Amino acid sequence: MSLPPPPPGQLPLRRRRRRPTLLGLCTEGLYRVSGNKTDQDNIQKQFDQDHNINLVSMEVTVNAVAGALKAFFADLPDPLIPYSLHPELLEAAKILDKTERLHALKEIVKKFHPVNYDVFRYVITHLNRVSQQNKINLMTADNLSICFWPTLMRPDFENREFLSTTKIHQSVVETFIQQCQFFFYNGEIVETTNIVAPPPPSNPGQLVEPMVPLQLPPPLQPQLIQPQLQTDPLGII
Repeated sequence: MSLPPPPPGQLPLRRRRRRPTLLGLCTEGLYRVSGNKTDQDNIQKQFDQDHNINLVSMEVTVNAVAGALKAFFADLPDPLIPYSLHPELLEAAKILDKTERLHALKEIVKKFHPVNYDVFRYVITHLNRVSQQNKINLMTADNLSICFWPTLMRPDFENREFLSTTKIHQSVVETFIQQCQFFFYNGEIVETTNIVAPPPPSNPGQLVEPMVPLQLPPPLQPQLIQPQLQTDPLGII
């Protein structure tokens, strides 16, 4: 028995469904709102045992998976953005001319170990996609950089001298997110405006959404040479 055709001007149901990945990107407060800690720990535990875990069958929320992803990078032996390049990044970020500053940052990124570079590109590309949905998820590039720069750079917060450069560290990651196409895909420099997202709702529970497929990257050892990553190892870009 075949289904009747849809009314004029209306797509079939299977075509009108939004892609699961897009639904995840539109989760309000993504990467800012914490997920269930027990679920997050369970995701990490199962991922250590099987990198092809089925997150949908685990029935966890997007926020729990987002937290597990951040924890993955926080637990690496060394930060994804190498400590050795932090001084260069900070100096480049101080260049007043925008075009010159972006080209300087781009040259520094090329110094990343190939594994670090590939994973960093995927992460920043994903965060750029998240920021494109900021009218729905309230997560601008600025908000995302606040959430992610400590994880990606892992600075010494006990160092008093460092405290004076925290905003510069954040601005570096924000710039990478905003200018993703320029840094990694030979795109043009885009004009950016500082869009301030509305404050999150007072009840964080309203931000929880059913889980959608999301594959975490394989174990990363930045200090070792590894084979080139397959296309889209994160499964989220």
